[in-house]
Amino acid sequence: MIFQKKMTREMKSGFVILGLYLIWALAWYLYKYFIAGTLAQPYVPELHMPLELAKPFSQGLILGADLLGRSLLEVLSAGLSYSLTISFIVTLATASIGITMGYLAVKAPGWFSLVFDLAINLVFIFPSILIAIMIMAVTGQSMKGLIFALIITGWPGYAKIARGEAKRVLALNYVEGARAIGIGEVRLFFTVIIPAILPVMIVNMVLGISGVIISEAALGFLGLGASPYSWGAMLGGAKTVLLEAPHIAVILSVTMAGLIIGLNLLGDGLRDYLDPKEK
Repeated sequence: MIFQKKMTREMKSGFVILGLYLIWALAWYLYKYFIAGTLAQPYVPELHMPLELAKPFSQGLILGADLLGRSLLEVLSAGLSYSLTISFIVTLATASIGITMGYLAVKAPGWFSLVFDLAINLVFIFPSILIAIMIMAVTGQSMKGLIFALIITGWPGYAKIARGEAKRVLALNYVEGARAIGIGEVRLFFTVIIPAILPVMIVNMVLGISGVIISEAALGFLGLGASPYSWGAMLGGAKTVLLEAPHIAVILSVTMAGLIIGLNLLGDGLRDYLDPKEK
């Protein structure tokens, strides 16, 4: 019998919130490249010092202006597109590396499993933010360096989950049957293992996106971001004018919190929806 499960309230709420943010980011891309700018010369928020720290709904600005007189709405939009781009790239890369390494830890010779455990423990022993800071100090403040730092600190979590799921799936009868009819290990990995562990990985990837956004913002707050539109970097600037313009820190915090809450709600809802024990 096939059971049709309904979307949970958390899942619906997460989809709605995340959908609104994605529409916002898409609208900014269209405005940046096709309305106010071009592909060759994209639009960037303009500096206008006379508007410095303008309050919301003043000077024709919906959310006011930041320390440099830029429209806070435009700066937030640029930061949103930057954060989502970084988080999607890092999450896909870390999940891919984690799934591959986790499967190899089960199937490869014993020495590989030993190296695998050592690498994971080394990453988990030290706070991930310190590892990222050390990597950024070596690679410099660049997009590539930031992505590399976040990948190095992010893949072990996916690898541990993938290893446990791979062990479970490889013990199932239909996997032995697939081997019996001559399916090779590479084909088995792509046609049997990945589809079997993908539901669990999707849930962790959705939750992982919020973790990447927080980590990137933390690095930006410490001055190690790769873009002036990093929400963390903007919060770092906003704290210096907290008394004169508290609306900047409040709007930034609420915007970032809304995205994190939406991702967490979607992740929790997906966990219940994709749980094979639930009907």
